[in-house]
Amino acid sequence: MRPMTQPLETSAAETTTATQTLGARLRASREARRLSLADVATGTDISASFLSLVENDRSDITIGRLVRLIDFYGISITDLVPGQAGGGYPDVVERAERRLLHSPAEGIDVYLLTSDTQRRAMMPLLVEIDPGARLAEFGRHEGEEWVHVLDGRLRLELEGAEPRVLEAGDSAYYPAERPHLFCNPDAERPLRLICVDTPPTM
Repeated sequence: MRPMTQPLETSAAETTTATQTLGARLRASREARRLSLADVATGTDISASFLSLVENDRSDITIGRLVRLIDFYGISITDLVPGQAGGGYPDVVERAERRLLHSPAEGIDVYLLTSDTQRRAMMPLLVEIDPGARLAEFGRHEGEEWVHVLDGRLRLELEGAEPRVLEAGDSAYYPAERPHLFCNPDAERPLRLICVDTPPTM
């Protein structure tokens, strides 16, 4: 699987080149807004030293932290992750063209199932979680979220409710402003699920 530091597609929103890495894209987003690392650290609760490591491709970043940066900069995940631009309707994303958000530290891959998250009412994702892996932090965002387990088992933790283990074929729907966490409780089998956020969260 591709690490997050592979070359990224050029975005019209930033003055970058096609050979830039995720770290370089994040640095370009920060510098375009004339922000220091300290400014971003204050606004996102991510340390300046860690941000520097990420920008220089010396550290991976978890999905939760990356979502915080995307929200802080007011950009889209499609500005950071390679993929084909949409060409009208139907918006078809072929398997080989799916954008991949790879988090090796968490053992999680997230594939975007639409070409654009900025002009859509929902954001469908395919999430693959390694055996025994979990998100590093609880997610929390506006709107609603729906998940459907394709393979494996999902331990879903939702604030204010008892954790539930969903089997293949099971689904769950909940308000996304309540902190929630995905975990693969199986030590041997990978987990695959569809997750749909409305409105898009990144």
